[in-house]
Amino acid sequence: MRALILHGPGRLSLEEVPRPRAGAGEIVLRVHAATICGTDVRILDGTKTRDVRPGHPIGHECAGTIAEIGPEVRGFREGEAVSVCVVVSCGRCASCAMDRENLCANRSTLGYHTDGCFAEYMRIPAAAVERGNLFRLPDAVPLEVAPLLEPTGCCINGWHEMAVGQDEAGHRGRESLVIFGAGPIGLIHLMLARAGGVTPQRVGFVTVVEPLPHRREAARRFGADEAVDFEGFDVRDRFDSAILAVGRTELIEAAMRAVRDCGRISLFAGFDRGASATIDPNAIHYRQLRLTGGSESRRRDYRQALDMAAAGRLNLAPLITHRFPIERYEEAFDAAANRRGLKVALML
Repeated sequence: MRALILHGPGRLSLEEVPRPRAGAGEIVLRVHAATICGTDVRILDGTKTRDVRPGHPIGHECAGTIAEIGPEVRGFREGEAVSVCVVVSCGRCASCAMDRENLCANRSTLGYHTDGCFAEYMRIPAAAVERGNLFRLPDAVPLEVAPLLEPTGCCINGWHEMAVGQDEAGHRGRESLVIFGAGPIGLIHLMLARAGGVTPQRVGFVTVVEPLPHRREAARRFGADEAVDFEGFDVRDRFDSAILAVGRTELIEAAMRAVRDCGRISLFAGFDRGASATIDPNAIHYRQLRLTGGSESRRRDYRQALDMAAAGRLNLAPLITHRFPIERYEEAFDAAANRRGLKVALML
């Protein structure tokens, strides 16, 4: 099969490698579409090194059809369209017991600890099959769009952690929200806001803060009430909640200033290794601000993303602005790295 093999920073090549076979309890997926994550860009440029395995394919946002079913697998058939929730949890550790399987102490991540999906075929390990990390796709969710369920599930996890629209009594009115960053992740958060949130949440006015004009325009198309530049943004006490969908530490203080008393701030974006930020602890103490994080997704978050897409509450298709055959991978990564569009897909 053809696969994109990572050999080190800046060294990615399309090669012919042996096709994986399905062992006991395993499934081999014929990949039809895979999208490039910002993490993939960071792996290629060398700024992301944790769990990176040179000499293997990378990629984790994908969908395809079942090509081979190993012995002892039940409940699947060849040719079924499926997509992949990539965090494989143990179900036994303290995090799993607290419904935080995305933080599982023994987790493995498909595409990192296993060969990734920038290849014509991808092996799904027995543990992932057994834990239910493969999801059948209804006709309403095309294979080309289904890779976006993975980042959407991650965003949904962040929303549950932040609990927008819900105080302890559940009686808050429609909330205002500011999203920093109008890349794919920021726009998924915007779509979740416009879909009414992920629980009975009520989101009203949404502002998006983004430096690139074409992405500000995209935010307006996706339903932002206003889209403004980072430059000069120093709003105070205006919003109920804030989401950082871009890893710039200086924006943490900007987000804390922007929210009202008892406001919520989600540090959703990944920051560079070793990054640090200075914040005013009295703002948290006296104003009772809540800072939360959001990393990866649980299977239930992924299921919610799939259900929302299947029901038409989320239209993820417009996020994909660039499509390339796998042999044009250099153009694809260049488009993703230089933020010329939104989401870039490799078609296999």
